[in-house]
Order: sequence, then structure tokens, then C-alpha cells
Amino acid sequence: MKNKKYVADTVKSDLREAAEWYNNAKKGLGLIFLRDINVNITYITENPLVYSIRYSNIRVAFSNKFPYGIHYEFILQENQVNIIAVYHTSRSPKL
Repeated sequence: MKNKKYVADTVKSDLREAAEWYNNAKKGLGLIFLRDINVNITYITENPLVYSIRYSNIRVAFSNKFPYGIHYEFILQENQVNIIAVYHTSRSPKL
């Protein structure tokens, strides 16, 4: 069965801000950033158990191209992946 995906509104907002920052640094880099994060989210949705639990039932997948971690939970009973945060690795997550 295919897993469902939910991306929190705060994640969408944070990603827009990060993409804007990357675009200000170099034109087009924001789009590359968003594509990379989306590829990672697709992989997580298809393979949610690949990453181990890091804290409070939350798993973290790291981008290979950008210094960001994708924090998510997988609810097995519902076959649902909840993307709850995407943080720069130098930022301290307070969830």
C-alpha cells in the first residue's frame, strides 16, 4: 500500500524562506534546493523506515546537497508520513 504524506504548513513556509535565501545568494539555487528537498521527501514517503528514530518517535533524513535535515514521523497504522520540520543542521530543533 502506498503511504500518504502530510507536510505541515510551517514546513512549507520555512522552505519558501530558505529557497528565497538561496536565490538571493545565487539565482536559481532556491529551485535546486526545493527540488532536492522534494526528492528526499519522496524517498522518505516511499521508504519511511530507512532512517532510525532520533528522538520522540521522530526520524531525520539529511540532504546530501544542502545542510538540512527533514524531521518526520511515520504512523504505521495509517501508512502516513508526517513531515513536521525541515531544519538547517546548524539550527537547534525545538519540537
